Amino acid sequence: MPLTIDLFFIELSTYTAFVLFGIGAGLGVAFAYVRWRARRTLPPGVFLNVALVTLAVAYLGARAYHVALNWEYYSTRPETMAQFGAGGLAMRGAFIAGALALFVYARVRRLNVGKLADAAALGLALGQAIGWVGALARGANYGVVSDAPFALELPDVYGLVAPRFPLQHLQIGMFALVFVVLLVLAMNKPRAGTLFWVYVGVTAAANFVLGFYRGDETLYVGVLRVDQVVDLILMAVAVSSQWSAVSGRIFREQKTSWTR
Repeated sequence: MPLTIDLFFIELSTYTAFVLFGIGAGLGVAFAYVRWRARRTLPPGVFLNVALVTLAVAYLGARAYHVALNWEYYSTRPETMAQFGAGGLAMRGAFIAGALALFVYARVRRLNVGKLADAAALGLALGQAIGWVGALARGANYGVVSDAPFALELPDVYGLVAPRFPLQHLQIGMFALVFVVLLVLAMNKPRAGTLFWVYVGVTAAANFVLGFYRGDETLYVGVLRVDQVVDLILMAVAVSSQWSAVSGRIFREQKTSWTR
């Protein structure tokens, strides 16, 4: 696959093009879902405002996370921290910052946080499946060198080809599968927020496992990548949130039966 795509009026790297396409597709799916669940009462302008705020904060969070992971480099070159065009973004930073921005903005505007979060989960799953195709084309987020029979001849981000664990392929398949599962769950109109927490729990667990097979350099906490530590925290938050919701519902049902 070529490293750049010529769009006549602008030339983009293949990675950037797929990421942007993923963002666009994700926003489209999110808007369609939230309009469906909100019975078309959410004006497009309101959704656009939510999306723009969330994306802007997510972008800053992605940069801040990357800078934090590479502090040894940026601490001696502080002027490069704000050079967003030079690359250096991290999905986990984008997710955490974006989720917080979505929650705060929705609360301030008195919007249904749960339905917006569910819409975001669908958009994220589809968008990341597409974005990982760009990572595969670029050689970014590559897998470890492996002698396994299923290893593929793949380049790293520096263009060095070697038999590698097909990490990008599995990530594409995983996010695509999560998107399909979320769509099936959405058809049953679950309690608002359910799709979001399923997305967080499943993808964090999958990324934690796949993290052992990533070959790109990063900081470690013991034997775990920093990303894997964040994944563990996200898994714990997702499980505790769903456990609290289920426990609360059971308690309310029991309380109702006692008062009859």
